[in-house]
Amino acid sequence: MADGEADDIPGEDRRLHRRTDDGRGPSLAERIGDRLAEAGFRSPIHRMRLKGRFPLKLLGVPEDPVPGNADRGARLMAGRLYLGGHGAPLASAALDDRDAPLAWRRWVHGWGWLRDAAAHPPASAAEAQRIELLARRWLERFPDYHAEAWAPDLTGRRVLMALAHAPLLIPRHDHVHRSAVLNGIARWTRHLDRAVRRMPDGPARRDAVAGLFAGMLLIPGQEDRLARAEALLAEACAPLLEAGNAPPLELAALGDTLLLLASCHRARGLRVSQAVERGLAAIRSRLAALAMGDGLPAPWHGGQPSPAQMARLGVAAAGEGAAAGDAGGFVRLEAGARRIVMDTSPPPSPRQAACPHASTLAFVMSDGAVPVIVSCGGPLHAASEGIAPLPLPRELAEGLRATAAHSALVLDDSNSTRLGPAGGRRSAGVEEVAVERRALPEGQLVEARHDGYRGRFGLLHARRLWLAASGEDLRGEDRLLPASGVRRLLGGEPVPVAVRFHLAPGAVVSLTEDGSGALIRIAGARPRDAIAWSFRASLPPGFRVAIEDSIVVDWQGEVRPTRQLVLAGALARATLPPLAWAFRRQTRG
Repeated sequence: MADGEADDIPGEDRRLHRRTDDGRGPSLAERIGDRLAEAGFRSPIHRMRLKGRFPLKLLGVPEDPVPGNADRGARLMAGRLYLGGHGAPLASAALDDRDAPLAWRRWVHGWGWLRDAAAHPPASAAEAQRIELLARRWLERFPDYHAEAWAPDLTGRRVLMALAHAPLLIPRHDHVHRSAVLNGIARWTRHLDRAVRRMPDGPARRDAVAGLFAGMLLIPGQEDRLARAEALLAEACAPLLEAGNAPPLELAALGDTLLLLASCHRARGLRVSQAVERGLAAIRSRLAALAMGDGLPAPWHGGQPSPAQMARLGVAAAGEGAAAGDAGGFVRLEAGARRIVMDTSPPPSPRQAACPHASTLAFVMSDGAVPVIVSCGGPLHAASEGIAPLPLPRELAEGLRATAAHSALVLDDSNSTRLGPAGGRRSAGVEEVAVERRALPEGQLVEARHDGYRGRFGLLHARRLWLAASGEDLRGEDRLLPASGVRRLLGGEPVPVAVRFHLAPGAVVSLTEDGSGALIRIAGARPRDAIAWSFRASLPPGFRVAIEDSIVVDWQGEVRPTRQLVLAGALARATLPPLAWAFRRQTRG
């Protein structure tokens, strides 16, 4: 995604981040290939390939590091398959009910209910038998390839769940059921060995390869295939780990999967493989570089990992000087207790992010553990079954991805990159972001520009941020510049321009008497922790400073009201004079 080149000048770094995909879904050739592969999986030849010696036991049982949902586990023990508002009787539910929500069906086919059952263990023999009954019903209903139930990513998750929760799944008294489960795990692993070969990059391939690797680790007789499975894992993880704009939520989800694979190694008494160790190290480094003062990354491109997720991954928020660390396609500035992270890449492709945001050149800022400048949040969250949608109205979920939901410049009330309705990204938008960064004794300077409005308006957005060495003075400037080689598209009616600064919930903001600034007060946990920042703007004629309502959706899905500062005006010519602004800390600490 990003092509970076660094200067030889000390303290200076220049990079160019380019979009390397077309932002579209699978090509015609890929769709044809998928249909041919599915036809092959349905054939008698593929069924023959799945046969072989079935294991009499597993070589170990890993401990699942990710807790399940105890409430869903309690419903399961009571005989209900319940997820996201949809429930069905465990003993009679149609496990492939097309009227059931897709998330429910994926949870059933991926055996995520095992993780939930472990969070609320059976208290009686009758409850334990319900787990066996559900597994038996699934095995009887889907003994051979089924397009949805045997989808490679769900099959990979099913292998992981079956291995990690084998004691719940495989009773000692029922040898027929035990053999059926072990044979199922072996057959699913053989299916994955075939299916992962032609899968495109993305979360589905990572889940499939993780299941394949776990099966190779814990099914007897697979030692000669372990090296190949490890190589496939490293290959499947590389696009996300090397992407400049990898979403924090996707990184954390992969981290949870790698933690489970590390547990598979320990269950066998093996040293954790290099692919897993290196992947976890890269994830910890990236998440630490993106973490704000509260220990969480901002919800770039989907949402935020939970505090529990960050803790089990062992992510330590980077300290002072982390601005030079690996933030990928983001830029991190830090001075004193103030931290700033700016998105300096085109949005990620739909294959690497469930819902890319049009957030290029947006930034967030924290003062100690207190957020100050934020974005409105993301529509996804980390759940025990993986990344899941928050229970939000559709309009709100889509709106959280918009440029206006970020602290950025918005031209003509349009997104800097057009976003598709189902998580996809259309072609119009940011193709290239040029970034220059300089570290000086007086402070840190970042200058960046993107071409997201080039095709529609013939303009580039340029943003400059300067953070003083004390961390108590942040200055910025936003401009719109004519793009070379593009016919000027502006004319007729003036085009609205707005630079938005969303404030953290709890902030109290009031305009100054002259209308060119504001005072922001944020209460702390104790009176002495309260902070205040002043805001000033130097604006061209026709622009004004305004206070508008806003919202923030946190990682749990709580919608909290807040306020935003807006520099609003209109652009009548092909250039916009600088919109200069500054935040200065008014209290010491």
